[in-house]
Amino acid sequence: MSKYMMVACRNIEDEVDAAMREKQLDYPVLYLKSGLHDLPDRLHRELQALIDALTDIDYLLLPMGRCGNATLGLRSERFSLVLPKCEDCINLLLSDDSLKVDRPKGRMFYTRGWLLSERAAPNEYDDCVRKYGKDSADMIFQAMYSGYTHFAILKTGLFDIEKAKRTLMPVAQTAGVDFEELEAPCGILKKMVQLDLDEENFAVIPPGTEVTEEMLQLS
Repeated sequence: MSKYMMVACRNIEDEVDAAMREKQLDYPVLYLKSGLHDLPDRLHRELQALIDALTDIDYLLLPMGRCGNATLGLRSERFSLVLPKCEDCINLLLSDDSLKVDRPKGRMFYTRGWLLSERAAPNEYDDCVRKYGKDSADMIFQAMYSGYTHFAILKTGLFDIEKAKRTLMPVAQTAGVDFEELEAPCGILKKMVQLDLDEENFAVIPPGTEVTEEMLQLS
């Protein structure tokens, strides 16, 4: 019987855990520190170090997609890597039965997991106010979010949306963005967690082969 392990971003811990409970699965899952997806080079190095250290598994599941190209070039000599064919984990959350999702532009996406990160917008705003004062912090955040029109709250059914909006409200008002709620059935993430790995949505990279961008493109 094949042995599986998953390495996932802590930002999607709620969704991964829910999918595992649904099928009563118990293979090991290691969650990376939040915020690494903002540092692709560091994320790549940490993932490769983990891959090099792991033994006694047949498949390592990485629910990340390209993730700022952090997964490109990853390679294992001992086991297969499994990745979804998508941009990043937002596609996994927005998906139903395919990774061909409608991902609107100008959105910053949020679930409870994103708000728990040290690098979450409310935390960064508070830090900025303490360092530079409110007026300067407001100018900085208006510039930072000038390309965004909405904070998109992903309706996974696993957290309090109104509480999330209250947490984000000071930043939203400062940045001049609106709120939007998007359905997030997490269909392909559930399939991945539950080991239903179809060729359309997933790439299985055998030992000795590097992950390439072409492997992670939907046909």
